[in-house]
Amino acid sequence: MGKRDKTKEERLKEGVSLLMQLKNGGVRGNSLGFLVLKQKISDWVDNGEPWDGTVPFDEYGREAIVSLPKYNNKAAGLNFKVRTIPEE
Repeated sequence: MGKRDKTKEERLKEGVSLLMQLKNGGVRGNSLGFLVLKQKISDWVDNGEPWDGTVPFDEYGREAIVSLPKYNNKAAGLNFKVRTIPEE
């Protein structure tokens, strides 16, 4: 059983899991960062195109580093990191 494209069902399950982890961690579902991430995940679920990027959560002083893969050999992932402020 080699690598294959994730099914829409697999993408949906993983996407919902990522969003629930954020909500369980205290992130409000109506925060701007959450809504942006939810849209990115919805697009990924619908079209299956992979996406790796960063979504700012300014109101929490954090950013989500996100990986939404195409193939079933890698799970979708999210690291919710404290944003570092560049020195001037």
